Amino acid sequence: MKLNDLQPAALSAALRGGTDSWGEWGSANEHIRYAQPISSRRRCRCGCKGRETHNGMCNGVTLTSGCELYVRRWVRASRNALDKERG
Repeated sequence: MKLNDLQPAALSAALRGGTDSWGEWGSANEHIRYAQPISSRRRCRCGCKGRETHNGMCNGVTLTSGCELYVRRWVRASRNALDKERG
């Protein structure tokens, strides 16, 4: 894996969370979550009747996909869970 080949969101996650087993396995609880744009003809799972436009990823592995709002909420959910544990 070359860091220069990564998109900005993936590069940020790799630098913050490390690159151990990058692209081999990803865990929403153990790795940094980030969104990556895609082009897809499938419908979003949130019920908005829009298209899947983003992948929700961890450690270089796609864990979910949906519209931009759905994936951004999924990414933010990990931060909210960490804030509750700390506070």
